[in-house]
Amino acid sequence: MDLLRTLAVSLVFLGHLSITGTVHHIGLEGVAHFGVLLFFVHTALVLMMSMERMSLSGPGLYRSFLVRRFFRIYPLSVLCVLVMVGLRIPSAAWRPNYQWAGWPAFISNLLLAQNLTHSPSVDIVLWSLPFEMQMYMVLPLLFLLALRFRGLRTMVWAWLAATGVAALEYAVRPDLAAVPGAPGKYSVCYYFPCFLAGVFAWRLMRTCKPRLPGWSWAVCLAGLVIAWRVGLALRGYSPGPLRAFQLVEAGNTGLDMLTEWLFCAVTGLAIPWFAQLQCGWLNWIGKRIARYSYGIYLWHMPVLWLCFARFHTGSTAVSGALAVLLTGLVAVVLYHGLEAPAINLGKRIATALASRRPVAE
Repeated sequence: MDLLRTLAVSLVFLGHLSITGTVHHIGLEGVAHFGVLLFFVHTALVLMMSMERMSLSGPGLYRSFLVRRFFRIYPLSVLCVLVMVGLRIPSAAWRPNYQWAGWPAFISNLLLAQNLTHSPSVDIVLWSLPFEMQMYMVLPLLFLLALRFRGLRTMVWAWLAATGVAALEYAVRPDLAAVPGAPGKYSVCYYFPCFLAGVFAWRLMRTCKPRLPGWSWAVCLAGLVIAWRVGLALRGYSPGPLRAFQLVEAGNTGLDMLTEWLFCAVTGLAIPWFAQLQCGWLNWIGKRIARYSYGIYLWHMPVLWLCFARFHTGSTAVSGALAVLLTGLVAVVLYHGLEAPAINLGKRIATALASRRPVAE
């Protein structure tokens, strides 16, 4: 799981770095979106495992889960919004100027409801968080459903229902196809099947025995990334009518939607078949990057702007190296200064709610 999360945040960072530094020859354009999709799969899987460890059910599980997620997500995201707006930092490092989107958009970003209000994100990576917050409302129900109906068939039907609802929303809302940027970012159900792929992986892990060595998991993930990038290249250079099916950079089509669901489904189905990775140094790196990944995800964009726009050294390599170091430093400081204390506070409140005891001072 650490390797999957490390790959996800690395793809997002490197994809945005390649755009900011205009180093398109390294072929990383477009992989940032795939990194977000991997985040969705990973999030659902890890949270299902977390609820299993909580040993709660009914309203107690629901309350405890939502409280934990609130304190996990909002403190860092609210700080990010305030800093981006307060310092007038452009939403993307490659955009020339800051643009004030208005108070409704500002409040929507604080609440992480941009997809509901059709508001631009003050930091472009914030677009994915509303989908996570909304999926949190559903995950405990899926967990309880899986406990009551333990067969794999239940999860298959749940995934099919998610794809059906998402496809129906897409079909009845033609406005989604016209939104520039990330596909489906103003929808509600578009990414439900991606999260459900993680739920399916969790269910399979309870019944499937890992048969493949841990090192082959890294190979599998590399293969998925290469396949995604090749797909982007093929569709980007397709002649004639196939140009209507361009991916993230050009817009949003039904084929984009199906492609993303397919890649997430393959990732989720693959996870249970791999044993734990036994490479000590790789596990050490993966664990630490995974720990600080949320901070890296949220704060790499203002750092890229700082290194490439505000104080550009004149060398893409030097500015890129500084961006890597500074992003890591910011993520570590914010994790220990804000993120971890907020997580611990959320755990204390959730525990108090579950046991009906007052929270200790």
